[in-house]
Amino acid sequence: MPKRKLKPVAAEGEEALELEDFQDDTASEADVPQSDNAWRRSPLWLRATGSVLGLAILLAASFEFVYAGKIYPGVSADGVDLGGLTQSEAAAKLTDKVQGFQGGIITITNGDSTLRIPIASLSIKYDTAGAAAAAFHFGRTGDLKTQIHAQARALAGRPTDFSDFQYPDDHLAPYLTDMDDDIVSPVQDATLSFNDNHAQVTPAQSGARLDFGRLIGLVNDRLATASEAPIPAPVYQLAPQLDTAPLQAAVPQINNYVSGPITISYNGIDRDIDQNTIISWVQVSAKPVHQFLDSHDLNDLYPPPPAASLGLSPAAVKSYVADLASGIDQTPQNAGLAMQDSQLAVVSPSHTGVKLDQSDATNQIMAALTKTGDGRHVSLKLTTTNPDVNETNLASLGIKELLSEGETTFPGSTAARITNVRVGATRFNDVLLSPGEAFSFGKILGDVGPAQGYVPELVILGNHEEKQYGGGLCQVATTAYRAALLAGLPIVERHNHSFAVSYYTAPYGVPGVDATIYYPEVDLKFTNDTGAYILIQTHMQGTDLKFDFFGTKTKYGQIRGPQFISGSGDATQASHTVFWRDIYDLNGNLIKTDTINTYYQPSTNFPIQKQYN
Repeated sequence: MPKRKLKPVAAEGEEALELEDFQDDTASEADVPQSDNAWRRSPLWLRATGSVLGLAILLAASFEFVYAGKIYPGVSADGVDLGGLTQSEAAAKLTDKVQGFQGGIITITNGDSTLRIPIASLSIKYDTAGAAAAAFHFGRTGDLKTQIHAQARALAGRPTDFSDFQYPDDHLAPYLTDMDDDIVSPVQDATLSFNDNHAQVTPAQSGARLDFGRLIGLVNDRLATASEAPIPAPVYQLAPQLDTAPLQAAVPQINNYVSGPITISYNGIDRDIDQNTIISWVQVSAKPVHQFLDSHDLNDLYPPPPAASLGLSPAAVKSYVADLASGIDQTPQNAGLAMQDSQLAVVSPSHTGVKLDQSDATNQIMAALTKTGDGRHVSLKLTTTNPDVNETNLASLGIKELLSEGETTFPGSTAARITNVRVGATRFNDVLLSPGEAFSFGKILGDVGPAQGYVPELVILGNHEEKQYGGGLCQVATTAYRAALLAGLPIVERHNHSFAVSYYTAPYGVPGVDATIYYPEVDLKFTNDTGAYILIQTHMQGTDLKFDFFGTKTKYGQIRGPQFISGSGDATQASHTVFWRDIYDLNGNLIKTDTINTYYQPSTNFPIQKQYN
């Protein structure tokens, strides 16, 4: 029977091995197959490559034969050399190793301090069987190239280590946090302060932090090899952005800024901007040094020391000037007016307004900072503004006659309701509306609470009635609404009550000419379109309230109605009323008619749900 051997054969695009018959060495050339002759005629490099591959295959086969059923040399797991052991022997040896390791301690050192972590406290779970299996299959799995490479590592003595373990991250974290607390130190930039008329520098301080990522990696390395070798704590330094030297170099220029206070003058008043305030305006920062690895500029291999960039903060100076203006500026105040014996009279004087030119003040202060002596003086520029209404222009206001009078009566009101009506009406006495100005009842009324003198009384709120401060103020709004209607002014916003209220029926006998407010959601608004100022005056006598509008009369309004479209005077039933407002010019010509529909719900839909104590 012919012998068989492994011989390398050239295949298309790759090298392969083919098992073929071979003859006795005494066979004649004529007996040699033509394919063998072709192999002998192939290039030397191809025959050499085939020989090396054949040798590698033969070596691998021999290696596998020697270590059949055993782990290859140089292979370890969990820090234990497993070469030459069977898989079961390796698993047993690993189990003994990690059981002993569980009672050990991982030590982390930092200078004179030491952190000891009991390994058992980490609750580590080792898969020794899995690690032994991985070690056994090393060099036996994968394609031929992968297996040969792994076996070559084993022959060359190159170590290969496996480990399969896990532990909860939150078991290690507290230890690392404790170490970071011992190591961490904050980075501090060099800072400026002012003492004895000179700037002084507080030195910068580098910071230190524990490198958590590296330390966790080092701990895992110890766990993977079941090693108790001490770990030096990896610490990195935090450099200050502004070091001491560049700031110290800037001190002479800073001392020029704070060489003395800056005196500002206005309205015969002098006040100083002290040096501590000035130094707070100084901005000092270090220009960043270019790193060679970032810039690839050879000049950055040996960069010069960082220089301090010095400047004044315009924003800080502007902020100071704004605060200064808040104490100087005064809003002009109109003269308080009233009609007395059919004559317009001043009842409270006007006041001129004052305003600081903040832009000019900022520029002057910035310039003074670069000077010394008398140059550090600033005269503030103030402008005055006259009020629109003052003692000298009364005749031009056009307030000369009665435009209209709105009136409501509310007999039977509680004492609390009468109090709220009286307090609210005073808010509108002597109110002045400029030409074209929109009247907002809620805006003029302002806050409603005990501080303003209001007391709790019933209001309609949503789907019920309850007591709130200011209940009854709709009586004031309704009176103002009627005065605006009779003056012929455009009504911008008006809301009627949810149900008919008896206080708003007189003198018509039918509800519908009312206005409710609950600012800011519900408001009463109208516009002064007379071309002149309107002065509002209020008068209250018992349970009778009047709003008088004075100005220049160019038109007037008349109310027709109201009348029921549906329903009746029974407030417990729904109703619909309508009235018309006719607007006439001074010659009695009809200019416009407004139709105002009002829809009421039954009063029983709004029970009293809450009483105020």
